[in-house]
Amino acid sequence: MTLDKILTIFGEDQGVGCDIACAFTATVRDSSIGEQAHLHRLLLALNAFHGYAHGCACMLKFHPLYLSGLGLEDLETCERVFSASNSVAPLVRHTSHFPYLQFINLHFQPWDNDKYLDLSKQTTLMLVRSFY
Repeated sequence: MTLDKILTIFGEDQGVGCDIACAFTATVRDSSIGEQAHLHRLLLALNAFHGYAHGCACMLKFHPLYLSGLGLEDLETCERVFSASNSVAPLVRHTSHFPYLQFINLHFQPWDNDKYLDLSKQTTLMLVRSFY
């Protein structure tokens, strides 16, 4: 199970975002890793966008806006990646495996480069701020 692996490798105080954190909390609690999840203080949170479709009580308990430890994270990174990669689908719909992989790589290579560039800008800015 993925959560078992997360708890085993990364240890305590891990947060996981999912579309149905309210229902998934009960599933994890009643599963074979329920005690381990409790001892390791596993935090299950709703993805920010999906949180607004849930009831008020659920949203107040599981929405990242109301949970400490998640910072400004909205837990929607995968949604953004999948949404951006949808532009590749018409190009690879009828290709064989190798061109399919090439197009996927052509799509994600600039994406990765842009993300790494943004990280370096943020790191440089933090270093400059801490220096002064």
